[in-house]
Amino acid sequence: MVKESGQMVEVKPESAVALLKKTYPVVPDAAVILGSGVNVLEGLHNPLVLKYTDLFGHAPSVAGHSGTLTIGRLGTAGHDPLVAVLRGRFHLYEGYPWDNVTLAARTVVEWGVPRLLVTNAAGGLNLDYNVGDLMVITGYRDHLQPCWKEEGLLPAVMAEAVPCANAVTDTLLSVGSKLSQEDSRFRPLRQGVYAGLLGPSYETMAEISMLRSLKCDAVGMSTVPELMVCKDTGTAAGAVSVITNVWRPDEVMGGHEEVLEASKAASRRLDTLFRRILTSA
Repeated sequence: MVKESGQMVEVKPESAVALLKKTYPVVPDAAVILGSGVNVLEGLHNPLVLKYTDLFGHAPSVAGHSGTLTIGRLGTAGHDPLVAVLRGRFHLYEGYPWDNVTLAARTVVEWGVPRLLVTNAAGGLNLDYNVGDLMVITGYRDHLQPCWKEEGLLPAVMAEAVPCANAVTDTLLSVGSKLSQEDSRFRPLRQGVYAGLLGPSYETMAEISMLRSLKCDAVGMSTVPELMVCKDTGTAAGAVSVITNVWRPDEVMGGHEEVLEASKAASRRLDTLFRRILTSA
């Protein structure tokens, strides 16, 4: 849904898919949704750029989410992978309903894209993590669905983490391991459980303690909706968190600007990882 004259008007993925098929008749081999400040897969060959406002009727309001979709090949040859890169996403804390938050993922799925890679900027809960680490999400906890407002968080707390066991996750881990063996400058990938919270405020120390007791390794305000769409539709998906800060009791946390800077610094390694994965398939 988008606001028109103060009213919410529903936007369906079918409309976006129709525009994509009309504008670009070839379905990409993979799609990538980028989180706050994450900047990878620049310089695609023969790119076509569409604005979210044209595709979805609205654009993200958060800094670090440019709101564009770029379609292009990773190389100059016709057989090089064709990729759709969605720079930015919608969040529940922006005031959008669930259907808007999942609109980009549902569009990718209905377009027929077989693989989805999702990224986010996340706070580290695991005290072994460092700023700039890349964490492959091997499971997630959903603490942000609108239903929790009525039911309370107890069902979410009692539920087990949802596993992300699929070929894309396995490939992320195996390729990341090879890259760290080939180049000592490529940090070994982390793997862990991601907790999705509503935001927009950062977590309190009580919430951090709760999430650590639930064996969560990182926390953010996105990604879970996209992974839920892929799980429900059987779409292969993998997700990577850029650890932009680590919640330590003796340190003062920075704000969104620090998150963007940390994401930017880690983007080169993430770009290397994604290009290797997409070209090795």
